[in-house]
Amino acid sequence: MAVKAGERNVPDTPQNRQLNAVWYARELAVYTIQICKNKKVFLPEYQSALTDDIIRTAKDIYINAWTANNIRVTEKNKKELWAWRSKLQRQAILDCNNLLAQIGLAHPLFHLKGKRVEYWSEQTVKVRNYIKKWRESDIERYS
Repeated sequence: MAVKAGERNVPDTPQNRQLNAVWYARELAVYTIQICKNKKVFLPEYQSALTDDIIRTAKDIYINAWTANNIRVTEKNKKELWAWRSKLQRQAILDCNNLLAQIGLAHPLFHLKGKRVEYWSEQTVKVRNYIKKWRESDIERYS
């Protein structure tokens, strides 16, 4: 049976940090898409003004983390590959900050419940922290 990355009993290694970061980024994107499809809450008149941006930002966090995870830094092109991977990690972190700002806008516009906003924000911060840990680990490893 499959076990979620964060629920496994495994050591804290660079490989596990990046796996956790990508896994939680994926969960955040899926959760965001699922809640934003509810047209009774996320009103159609705000679709192009905010809802589409929220979904795009959550997807960008996942795609940037996924892409960074798939860049194998080798000795041959270490500097170039590390720069590219680092840039994607940094962008994913910045997108987490942007998603938090967008959640802050969505709260009053869509009259979201406090518990939903709190959970969604916590998940976003968790993803941001995992990506930061992964990036810090990479900095130690490749600098």
